[in-house]
Amino acid sequence: MTQPFQVVRIGLLVVWGALVASAARTPEPRDLPESAEGTFVQRKVLADVEVTLVSKGTFRFARDRFFEWNTREPVPSTFLATLFSIREMKDFVKKVQAHPATGFPTRVDVSFTNGDRLEIEMVRDR
Repeated sequence: MTQPFQVVRIGLLVVWGALVASAARTPEPRDLPESAEGTFVQRKVLADVEVTLVSKGTFRFARDRFFEWNTREPVPSTFLATLFSIREMKDFVKKVQAHPATGFPTRVDVSFTNGDRLEIEMVRDR
């Protein structure tokens, strides 16, 4: 069985892969900044067991280079993804909706093909 924090990290990888891939396919890009960092609160709703996992931490992003997700709660962990590893995961996503629709998102809602949902709120410090 997958550990809860691993499920959350995999979900995040899929989210960023979908955002990067959708920005690459649309005529007008999302206008993502060259880099960003900040804090997040993430809620992963597991459909099969009706459980919501909450995690908090920090992130760093460098466009076309990497995405780093540092979970501080409930279990400290660091996840670093390159664009190559991100794009491999996008088939698990049913729908991604970022708010606002352009620029760096402050909220991302994701529906997965297995019925799970992921809600991420991000506050950009820089």
